[in-house]
Amino acid sequence: MSRPATLFLGLALLFLAAAALGAIIAFWPADSASLRGRVTVVFGSRAIPRETDLLVLTILFGALGGFLHVARSFATFAGNRALVASWMWWYCLQPFVAMALAVVLYAVVRGGFFAAGASAADVSPYGLAATSGLAGMFSKQTTDKLNELFSAMFRTGADEARADKA
Repeated sequence: MSRPATLFLGLALLFLAAAALGAIIAFWPADSASLRGRVTVVFGSRAIPRETDLLVLTILFGALGGFLHVARSFATFAGNRALVASWMWWYCLQPFVAMALAVVLYAVVRGGFFAAGASAADVSPYGLAATSGLAGMFSKQTTDKLNELFSAMFRTGADEARADKA
């Protein structure tokens, strides 16, 4: 990859990290048992419900975890002068993959591990941050393990019978 492209990608990753950290600070609940109150972001100040606050934190920590994964890879390959342009899309899309994976994992955890009547006030923002961040950092391992789990749980013989398997 050319030197200007490497510099641009590195600066974009730094911007992503700074933006995610700034947004996490803005959205972090002052009192985890109540509504967040008002949040000031780029588009002004507004009140958001606790459930939305938790979802935004999930997305942000997923992005931060994805950034950590991407930044580690970028630093390794750029430092060894082995960074190639064909991986540019992976570096750009990985934080978004991590965010989506964090949201799916959040929905699984909220839907499966809490009682039906559990409210957003019952969710620890620390546990949510840890789960989302780790899902983002280890998105490949997370998706591989979920694939393994669901393949074992929902195994059928229909896939072997298909002539045009993907």
